[in-house]
Amino acid sequence: MGRIVAQSIAGRIRHGDQAPLRTASMAKMGAACIASAGTGLRKGRRRDTMYPIIPDRQRFPGSGRDLKQTSGEIGLSGHWTKLLLHYLFIYKAKARFGWFLIPE
Repeated sequence: MGRIVAQSIAGRIRHGDQAPLRTASMAKMGAACIASAGTGLRKGRRRDTMYPIIPDRQRFPGSGRDLKQTSGEIGLSGHWTKLLLHYLFIYKAKARFGWFLIPE
């Protein structure tokens, strides 16, 4: 979504207000959710992926999602990943040494 917004802004800068805005369908995008419902370092809970974000019942009858790319997992890995992402985000937000090497 950020890429589409950036392309729309760049188009407006280059071609003025008459430039068409870019669009993106959330029915063609996937999402990853890393939720941590545990406490401490040994009690983690969940990680989910979903494709597409908005259910598309024409392409995927029934649930509206591609069941090969949509998954949910209960386990410690989600908790550790969430913890790692938290510290990386804080490190990057403070613009510490090498912060630009951490991907978005």
